[in-house]
Amino acid sequence: MMRSLLQIAKQGKRTIMTSTTLNSKVNLKDTLKLPTTTFPIRSNLTRASTNDLLGKCTDELYTWQWNTLPSDKTFVFHDGPPFANGALHTGHAMNKILKDIIVRYNIKLGNRVSYIPGWDCHGLPIELKALQNIRGTTDDVSTMSPAEAVERSKDLKASEIRGLARDLASNTVEAQKKEFRSWGVIGDWENAYRTMDPDYEVRQLRVFKEMIKKGLIYRHFKPVYWSPSSRTALAEAELEYDENHVSKAATIKFPLANLGSYLSSLPNIDKETIGAAIWTTTPWSIPGNRAILVHPGLNYVVVKSSNHGQLLAGEERVEHLQKLMGEELEILIKDIPGKALLDVTYSHPLLPPDAPAHPVLPADYVTSDTGTGLVHCAPGHGMDDYLTCQKHGIDPFSPIDDEGKYTADALPTYDLTGLAVLSDGQNKLLELLEAHNVLLGSQQKFIHKYPYDWRTKLPIIQRATPQWFAGVEMIKESAIANIDQVHFIPETGQHRLRGFVADRDEWCISRQRTWGVPIPALYEVETGDALLTEESVEHVISVIEKKGTDAWWSDPDSEEWVAPQYRDKKYTRGVETMDVWFDSGTSWTLIREKLGEREGRAIADVYLEGSDQHRGWFQSSLLTSIASTGKAPFEKVLTHGFVLDEKGKKMSKSLGNIISPQEIIDGSYWQRAGQMAKIAQKPEKAKKPKAEKKPQQQQQTKKEQSPEVDTLRLWVAMTDFTSDATIGENVLRFAQEALRKFRMTGRFLLGNLGDWDGKEVPYTDLLMVDKYALFRLAELNRSAKAEYNDFAFSKIFHSANVFNKNFLSAFYLNILKDRLYVDDGISRASAQTTLFYILQHYLNILAPIVPLLTEEIWSHATPTITKKMQQPVRAQWCDPPQDWYSEEATLLGRKFQAFESCVEAVNLAVEDARAAKDLRANLEADILLVAQEGSKSERFLREIEPELPAILLCSRVHILNSQPTETEAWSYYKPFQLFEDCTAIAVPAKGKKCPRCWMYTSKSDEEPCERCAGVVERFTA
Repeated sequence: MMRSLLQIAKQGKRTIMTSTTLNSKVNLKDTLKLPTTTFPIRSNLTRASTNDLLGKCTDELYTWQWNTLPSDKTFVFHDGPPFANGALHTGHAMNKILKDIIVRYNIKLGNRVSYIPGWDCHGLPIELKALQNIRGTTDDVSTMSPAEAVERSKDLKASEIRGLARDLASNTVEAQKKEFRSWGVIGDWENAYRTMDPDYEVRQLRVFKEMIKKGLIYRHFKPVYWSPSSRTALAEAELEYDENHVSKAATIKFPLANLGSYLSSLPNIDKETIGAAIWTTTPWSIPGNRAILVHPGLNYVVVKSSNHGQLLAGEERVEHLQKLMGEELEILIKDIPGKALLDVTYSHPLLPPDAPAHPVLPADYVTSDTGTGLVHCAPGHGMDDYLTCQKHGIDPFSPIDDEGKYTADALPTYDLTGLAVLSDGQNKLLELLEAHNVLLGSQQKFIHKYPYDWRTKLPIIQRATPQWFAGVEMIKESAIANIDQVHFIPETGQHRLRGFVADRDEWCISRQRTWGVPIPALYEVETGDALLTEESVEHVISVIEKKGTDAWWSDPDSEEWVAPQYRDKKYTRGVETMDVWFDSGTSWTLIREKLGEREGRAIADVYLEGSDQHRGWFQSSLLTSIASTGKAPFEKVLTHGFVLDEKGKKMSKSLGNIISPQEIIDGSYWQRAGQMAKIAQKPEKAKKPKAEKKPQQQQQTKKEQSPEVDTLRLWVAMTDFTSDATIGENVLRFAQEALRKFRMTGRFLLGNLGDWDGKEVPYTDLLMVDKYALFRLAELNRSAKAEYNDFAFSKIFHSANVFNKNFLSAFYLNILKDRLYVDDGISRASAQTTLFYILQHYLNILAPIVPLLTEEIWSHATPTITKKMQQPVRAQWCDPPQDWYSEEATLLGRKFQAFESCVEAVNLAVEDARAAKDLRANLEADILLVAQEGSKSERFLREIEPELPAILLCSRVHILNSQPTETEAWSYYKPFQLFEDCTAIAVPAKGKKCPRCWMYTSKSDEEPCERCAGVVERFTA
């Protein structure tokens, strides 16, 4: 139909003669009401025009909603701060665009929205990158490792490092902010927070002071995760695990010093040679050994070795010990109860003979599954060992420095000083053990899961050092109770966060790095005792408010930092900084300061971050808030998965599968994808250098002409964010195609409303098929609103995409063309009224997801349209009138839905007649619908009979109650099943081709049909 009418429009000289105007000639083009709009088929936005539209639907929108919408309905979305240390990736896009969709939807609900973007500016990642970027060096900065950067920091003052880090963070924040805004992300950008801002740091210190007041902050000398490569303690959230780490495992004999009462009573015990056999994967920790652990409920044996004398081992581990030692062992004594060994002592094989003996202690975590059944215990190098030894009054010992090297205290008799414990130091130690004939068998490579520093990608150790801790155990019960009241999406998030908190007893909050908020502890010069009280911290805060945190390192030593009541002693300032998770975890204080407490509600309505933040920001925010206010800072917690490539692989430079958001927006990704496809097909051409100039030129043109902001946003919306997302050429092509169809629908709607006078036809007067369209529109609207409320954005996209493709494009808009282009009166008015409603609800639903497209459509709308509906991004959610989905409308809708699926059967009938060469197109056909008299099918067909030709895209429709007889001319055409009791037959139309509408309903080829004649007559009146 569209093709035919446009052909007519081009025939400008053709005229139509009517019986009433025989002497007048009417230009056919003037009588057709063809669509007119300035909205282009393809986006031709330049960067400048894009920024103009983005400004209207982002910055202007945020200011408008904050100043206009009621403050008593404020929706608070608190932004988790990304690290200000690098380029943005698709994970950032997933995160920020999801947040933006939620914010925009809440504006449509009439809520004033508070969304203040933020950045995490402190910590090791930024400090390392700042050190790597130091200029004026012969080093290759691009290849410098984080560990090398840490080494470089030795020669710099704290003030220099902090200055470098601050500059890097400031520049990165501005670059990231610009890119976030280019994605159409709405927010209070001018008041964005940075964890390095003075007012932020002061609020953080006040939370710290509140925790001191409640006794939650204390200092212990105990094992922590320590990174020799970064030279700082790490939180568990800062670790990653290598599943294939290779350790050197060793089986070692510790000579027994005192056999105890039970062993002394046994025969055949050689007091001179008997020793305990232990197996360890951390032989470097042997200098820190302070006990051997046994399980009281296990049985032990004494075996004889031809090379090492008598050995004490677990009864069930003898066979394994033989494999470790590579020799047959003779069992001398069996069934020795583990509890009978608890008065035994032993000697450290590498300590002087006069060194005190160490005890054998009970531990339930000793098993007969691995090792020898006896466990080497170094309380300075493992938390389980530390806790066990604490019960027996044994202090931790850790003769290892910040660089992971042995100190002079390691083994006084031997010089291990300065040797790295994970390499040369361990090798030297094993040589000493072998020289003392206590290394049982050869060293073994042991492959197992081992923690690594998440920044340097190098292994860590556990090392006892004096650190500051927050006592999670004291607030754990309250934290878990609050978690149980929070709504999580997906639900598994609740179990994850609950589990992390339940398993945590304390939080190591001190870091041995320079770039961060100082722990405001003062240390007595004579004794080294720490001063950290509510009063001392408040005084430090008062100085920081005047001078800033940089002064903590740069100020000359003075009493100014010491509260007057403590000045009877001399103090020096500590150099430790707070864990960055404590920094970002106190960001909720910003919302409390700006908006105040919300009676009976959490400070924020929603937190949304990646699933890794259950052990990171979600947890630190919860713990600091519980510690300070007694309640969780959030009411809902949403988590999204990671972004993978289309093969489900992690993005990495080595795989070459990284896609940046910017190259999606500027279009350069498509050029790169095309080049990669060519290389994959013809590897031999990959090295040719000529291919670079043309893609760069095309990329620049693409970037200038058509930014694809909404392609990026639509990819986010169509992804089920509750699990890992995939991105790649196929996924992005799908998003592009969906966006193109949304655009074409917008163009159709604008074009056919170009001459609309704004008069809405009452619902009761609408044509049946138009009522059906509104029923389908109401279904989409109501489901979309429910899905927005449930944060199910991928379902919204799917529903809108199916509605657009399968209903609008394939059915409803297609059948409207005849009425819109040819008709006038109630038929066309009904269609235009319906199109206006579709446009209104269409933009309403899509505005939070693709605001640039909706704003572009809106910018091309006629004044009539813009007077009748508000700017889509500002308009409150447009709920459908109840008439559209009433019981009567639903009944009609269900009937139409069944009939809509039958249109394909009519097309098959036309194809059958076309195959017989009796007609060439649908308009040349009359359709016979044969339905049993009085049946549901017949009643419905009679109800919509006047509209059937337009719906079925034919010239006429005849409803019959019986099949044509054999004598009728139509009898040989094949019937096709529509309903259970209805068939369709396509036959050549009996009328002549109307020169205006091209339907075969005219009396002659030169005379318009009755419908067209009336339109032309009214046109010339």
